[in-house]
Amino acid sequence: MWRNWILLGLATLALLCAVTPVHAKFYQHKESDVDPRVFRIDEQKYMGVKLDLDTALIDEEGQTRSFKEYVGKPTILIWSYFTCDGSCAAVNAELVNLLEKAKVGTVSGDVTVLTISFDAADTVETLKAFRTKLALPPSLSKGWRFALFKNPEQIKSITGSTGFKFFWAPQDQIFYHPNVFIFLTPDGRISRYLYALVNSPKDVSLALLEAKQGNFRINETLDLAISLCYSYNYKEGRYTVNIPLFVGVGSLMLGVSTLIGSVFFYRLRKNKGGMAK
Repeated sequence: MWRNWILLGLATLALLCAVTPVHAKFYQHKESDVDPRVFRIDEQKYMGVKLDLDTALIDEEGQTRSFKEYVGKPTILIWSYFTCDGSCAAVNAELVNLLEKAKVGTVSGDVTVLTISFDAADTVETLKAFRTKLALPPSLSKGWRFALFKNPEQIKSITGSTGFKFFWAPQDQIFYHPNVFIFLTPDGRISRYLYALVNSPKDVSLALLEAKQGNFRINETLDLAISLCYSYNYKEGRYTVNIPLFVGVGSLMLGVSTLIGSVFFYRLRKNKGGMAK
């Protein structure tokens, strides 16, 4: 009897050993095909690049407009796709939050925001649905524009001219791409990149001041002076305190103070010497 139980146990063990590798193989995670380099742009390579202002776009009403009609003032460009329920919606919503907190004037009078789809399958209908879901506040709605490429064949070349790369992942049914705000000067040149989720309203304000290229109003003089205290940190992807500037100013003040003190001490000694005579 015990012999039968032992044989049954060995048979069960053999069966488990045969099934386990198949089970493990079935449940193992798929290797990721995502190249992490797609999420980072060689910023210094593309700084100052001028976009093709003759590129034909389609606006919210289905009308054809050139890229030139959307610039003319500091502009924040966001490459997105309108059927995206994940990162694209979150990135645009984050910019809404940042702009509401940043001191940047008005989005229409002073600043333009332009969200353009890089998905050839997008339509005016998906554009409108995306805009509706974003629920822009009145303060941003007028100056925030949405558009499609009229000629889908230009998508790769135009987005690529900004360093933006993307690819479709069939297994996930989504596009992988950088989540970045691209700041443009009034003549359509790239002046700064800010990555989503790591920046503050202060960073947006500073990037827009850079994009203005010296065309400041009198009431922006203080903001300009404050901006000199910061410099863009390429490693962190945001603005940080300009340590070399503070060190330089501190050294200059120390030198001036030392000089003044030396002159004062010299005159004091000279006056005492004259009195002694």
